[in-house]
Order: sequence, then structure tokens, then C-alpha cells
Amino acid sequence: MAVMTIRVVYSDGRTEEIIASPKAQVMTEQHYGGISPQNKLEAHYYLTWLSMHRAGKEAADFNAWLESIDDAEVIDEAERVDPTEPAPSPGDSSD
Repeated sequence: MAVMTIRVVYSDGRTEEIIASPKAQVMTEQHYGGISPQNKLEAHYYLTWLSMHRAGKEAADFNAWLESIDDAEVIDEAERVDPTEPAPSPGDSSD
């Protein structure tokens, strides 16, 4: 499985994007003793929280965090928001 980006929508309207690293994915599988159809949804949210927690973006515990969000979805790389403007190509002129 590849590294994935997850967009979290909080109840207050703010959004965050987080990369679910291979380490967080493995830690989630270890926490649940594997991912199954019965725990797939909870594991998805746990993976998202764990990724945010490990990155220092979320201090709340898992259950408190769950109460504060409306959604957490895996996003396609084409949907990612890049806050930087692309650099001009050599030879591009602003004249």
C-alpha cells in the first residue's frame, strides 16, 4: 500500500491534510491485530488520528478527536491543495 493523504474536516469548518505514512499504517494494523471488514471504518479513523497525533497536529485523545470531526477521507493526489505557486520556467518573461 502506498503512502496516502487524508483530508480531515472538523466540525468547526476547518480542514487539515495529513499524510498517513507507512509507519502509521503498520501501527494501526498492530493496534487492531489486523484490518478486517468489521473494524475497517474505526481503523481508518484511528489511522487518521494517529497520523495527526504523531505529526504534532492533534493533541486530543482518539475519542475526543472523533467527537470534533465531520469527515476524514482519502484524497487523490490530483485533489491536493498546493499552497505554493509554481516557479516560473526559465525563459518565461513577465514583460
